[in-house]
Amino acid sequence: MRNDLKWLISSDQHFPWHNPRHIELWFKVVKWFKPDVVDYLGDTSDQACFSRWTEGSNKEFAQIVKEQGIENVFGLVVEEEKPAAEFFARTREMLPNAELFTALGNHDIRAFEYFTKKHTELAEAVTPEALWGLDSLGYDYIYYSDLPKHRYGDMYVHHGVSVSKHAGESARNDVETFGVSIMRGHSHRMGSYYKTQELRNETLRGYEIGHLTDVKSPGMAYTNVHNWQSGFAVAHIVNGFPHIQLVEIHDNTAVVDGKVFTV
Repeated sequence: MRNDLKWLISSDQHFPWHNPRHIELWFKVVKWFKPDVVDYLGDTSDQACFSRWTEGSNKEFAQIVKEQGIENVFGLVVEEEKPAAEFFARTREMLPNAELFTALGNHDIRAFEYFTKKHTELAEAVTPEALWGLDSLGYDYIYYSDLPKHRYGDMYVHHGVSVSKHAGESARNDVETFGVSIMRGHSHRMGSYYKTQELRNETLRGYEIGHLTDVKSPGMAYTNVHNWQSGFAVAHIVNGFPHIQLVEIHDNTAVVDGKVFTV
């Protein structure tokens, strides 16, 4: 293994409810940092139209299908997922030789669950490749129902299971649940948790890495108290150990390894 492997990690873009400026800031960092590895930890796509929260409304996918016809279903799904697909593709275009990984989140899999229940005849055709081209782009991935994926050193990744109202507690809960160090999204919060077990000569670490959504968008209006933090994570893997830093975005500005990025 190389002595210094560079790793960028982001989560919860929620296309099309993303923050465009923060996405551009992210790609500025990608271009400069030139990571060897990029992980997206879920909810890249929001998929509100497949959610139970839109059932019975004109935003539900079933209503859209009713208006435009069942024969257009697959094309409608692909069109719905186009912003997320372009995000995945842009990452590969910028990093042709990087290792790319995504841990699909509970929002990302809404389409799979929807078609399994509502249009079983099409369920097998609705895949990560069909929606976002992940296989063709060379992404490795896990589903939300999978266990956390081991990445480097002590660190595992997942979208996240627990959601607490306090930053850092969701990471703590997942560390306790899985018994490993873990980096995750899901909560839209930014925080860390450490637990040293001296007799085992072990320190477990947990990180929740923020979000890249537009909190003023209609898709994020399900709460009027956005106790969330915008940001992402960066890591240098030295001698097999990931040294992880949380990078907060404030006033459309982030600082990575001492360099200031602004949009």
